[in-house]
Amino acid sequence: MLLGSVALAACGSADADAGAAQAGTTPSLGPGKYAGDDLTRPTLPAARGPVLHVENTYTYTVQVLDAMTTLSMPSDPPPPAGTTALVLLLRVEADPPERRITAPIQHLSIDYPSRRQDLNQYIGTVFDGREPYLTEDQVLFGGDGAEGVDVLEANTVYYTWAWQLVSEKADLEGASLCDVSIAGKENCIPVGTIRAD
Repeated sequence: MLLGSVALAACGSADADAGAAQAGTTPSLGPGKYAGDDLTRPTLPAARGPVLHVENTYTYTVQVLDAMTTLSMPSDPPPPAGTTALVLLLRVEADPPERRITAPIQHLSIDYPSRRQDLNQYIGTVFDGREPYLTEDQVLFGGDGAEGVDVLEANTVYYTWAWQLVSEKADLEGASLCDVSIAGKENCIPVGTIRAD
């Protein structure tokens, strides 16, 4: 699962945590129950920059936590020749938070300098897919068996990896995440640093 594995990579590997547990002075209480003083709870990357407010059938906020290009797609076919996937880790929450919502990924797009000239049968103008929405605990501790959702419950923050195919030669400098649900309305936030997988 892309979401869980990258979350662990961002905060240290499970093997490193296990090694720390064995080195501690407090005995283990069983698998996943180590209670030593040196235990550090894994965390997700911090949200970058401003919040994107999406206003459509449902209103919600989106923030970027991580961005990378990759050829390894967990739940879609591999990117076609000449393309790669630009993948964002997103934090999504209802706005106001007291409502249940759906957050269609097709309302979002990554804009970048060469996008219009790169358009072809594979490279489009909105996200191509996403993984199911997961809570923070599911991301950090759920492993590959974590069951995500498509309807977001009230008063709960969710995370997902969403991707858009781009040219392998795309100019991604200054890429932005945009709400494209309302034609003619520019509503974007910066993606920030994009790393290679």
